[in-house]
Amino acid sequence: MLKGAEDRGWRVERRKKYYEMYCPCAKRHFKTVKLSPSGANYLKDLLGQLRRVRCWEEQER
Repeated sequence: MLKGAEDRGWRVERRKKYYEMYCPCAKRHFKTVKLSPSGANYLKDLLGQLRRVRCWEEQER
């Protein structure tokens, strides 16, 4: 997941209990990723949120 974000040009920074992902586009999208997710659907929900960010899909092509 984080490697995929880096491959798309997002900057990934590790914090104490989470990661921060920063989009390379001018709109400066930002996403926090927990180190220990609380729900079974956390990854699925996170990917859904990222897919709604237009630049995530644009960089996938």
